[in-house]
Amino acid sequence: MWRLWFRRNKWKHEKQWFDDDACIGWARQHLSDFQRFHSKTNHPPAKIAPKPWEAPVLGTVKVNTDAAWCSRKKKFGLGIVIRDSLGSVLRSVATPVSAPVTVAVAEGWALEQGATLARQMGFSAVTLESDCLEVIKTLVQQTSFKSELGHVLDGITDVCNSFDEHNFLYTPRSGNQVAHNLAKFALSIDYEQT
Repeated sequence: MWRLWFRRNKWKHEKQWFDDDACIGWARQHLSDFQRFHSKTNHPPAKIAPKPWEAPVLGTVKVNTDAAWCSRKKKFGLGIVIRDSLGSVLRSVATPVSAPVTVAVAEGWALEQGATLARQMGFSAVTLESDCLEVIKTLVQQTSFKSELGHVLDGITDVCNSFDEHNFLYTPRSGNQVAHNLAKFALSIDYEQT
């Protein structure tokens, strides 16, 4: 339905017309992506980190990320915390985002920002941890998609390819509490705070 509305708007506002075959091909590709994602696979499940938060191995940093949604304000909050093997906080960020996206896309944005921040800080061995199983599972399985979430996941992969070592872990909320609190805090601010 979205593609039909998009095609209609292109015609109305830009006098560009997408033929029926192009729209059908696009819809089939997205249906295929959806079915592939939701089908059962033989891939190993995402690793589940123990509760509560656990420090990474020596020489590695752990980047915990989370996204929170406020329907009243119609905005997301992204939370990122980077800690070393001693559990010391090296950097934390709370970022408000006003965008009409899914929770999974917002969770992906948080992971991508966390990975980018770790790269900018010069780390070479990184563990990225989130409580969004959908995103972590897709990254662990190295599945490719052409949807909006797929583009975000491709961005995460591109950033992570610059590290010497990286891995993705799922953790329950109890293991991601600091990032969660930062994401909730971001809902109350109007600009990024570090």
